[in-house]
Amino acid sequence: MPMRISSTTAALTGVALVAAAVLSPAVAQATGSFGSSAQRVAPTSALQPLKKLTGKWTCTGATTLPDGSQLAFDTQSTAKFILDGNFMRWQETNTIDGTPIASAEYIWGWDAQQGLFTADRFDNSGQRGAQTTPGWVDNTLTSTGVLIQPDGTSLPLTTTITKTARDAFTVQATISLGAEPGAASVVSASSCVR
Repeated sequence: MPMRISSTTAALTGVALVAAAVLSPAVAQATGSFGSSAQRVAPTSALQPLKKLTGKWTCTGATTLPDGSQLAFDTQSTAKFILDGNFMRWQETNTIDGTPIASAEYIWGWDAQQGLFTADRFDNSGQRGAQTTPGWVDNTLTSTGVLIQPDGTSLPLTTTITKTARDAFTVQATISLGAEPGAASVVSASSCVR
């Protein structure tokens, strides 16, 4: 059954996707709440590859909607290890012209049985997501999974994080709006610096 999504819903989904992409899957280094002065926690050995994503990040990006229009946004994110280094938390707030429009939290972990990193996301619009990735390939971390809407429907989600410098990375997130090949999609792309 085809899914109908308004341009506003698609835009908000795209922004949430950007958030998911910006620091999503492998970028979700456990973080405490913004402004927290919590002590640093060392990651477990399995999560060590995510260490390069910890810290505070400032991102700029845009979401391209199926009709080709773009919505520019900014993101402030913090990522750090939590729970004795067994997880990484990534928290972010998205704004347009300084006005908060969305916030999200990502919890990264390790599934030893499958040999995959896991990334679970939750946002203030009631969406949640679940993605997995085998890890970094050179400087790229690609995670796949689903973005689950408040009504229970799910959309395929792919997030690619590429380290471009020691203190910089890009994130691209793509949400497919239909199951058939060539279906419309919402794409968010951001550049982030520490």
